Amino acid sequence: MSGVSLPVTRPSGRALLVSSPGSRGALVETLARLGYTPAESDDPYAAMAELARRPLAYRGVIFSLAGLYREELPIVRAIKRRYPHVEIWLAHTDGRQSALAEAMRLGADGLLDEDGLHRVALAAATADEPTLSHGEAEALAEVARVDALPPRISEDSTDQDFPSGEPILSADELKALLQEQPMMPPAGDEQ
Repeated sequence: MSGVSLPVTRPSGRALLVSSPGSRGALVETLARLGYTPAESDDPYAAMAELARRPLAYRGVIFSLAGLYREELPIVRAIKRRYPHVEIWLAHTDGRQSALAEAMRLGADGLLDEDGLHRVALAAATADEPTLSHGEAEALAEVARVDALPPRISEDSTDQDFPSGEPILSADELKALLQEQPMMPPAGDEQ
């Protein structure tokens, strides 16, 4: 892969690792070496449900492209839009250039390998993303201000301690929602 790769140095925290059990070992060791406390998930739907339950508990999500189907890649964009404070890193990218390019286009921040985290995403908006109106920009600034507040979640807290007021979907419900096709309006020539 050509391009500039900048090493990432910042305070670590909790990270959500989405990978098959057989390919987690090296990733868990690398994350521990970088100072992250990894939580593990077998599939992206369970990871999204966990992130919805405890959005301020995680600083990053690591997706192994070895266990991610192409149809599941839009979850990258969903996480970036819903949880802008969460960084998304990709692992096991060898031989998966198409999936890597698509995930980067959808908003992934960079790559994770045995050497650490490497930011390769561009900060500029892509051409297919709409520009923000003044009101939307103000709302986004308010969200950023709230996200900058220190989290009130402790390591020993439970989901019952922090009811969000929003229904939480099970992994199967979220998967079904993501697979639903939008309804198209009827054609104009049918009467």
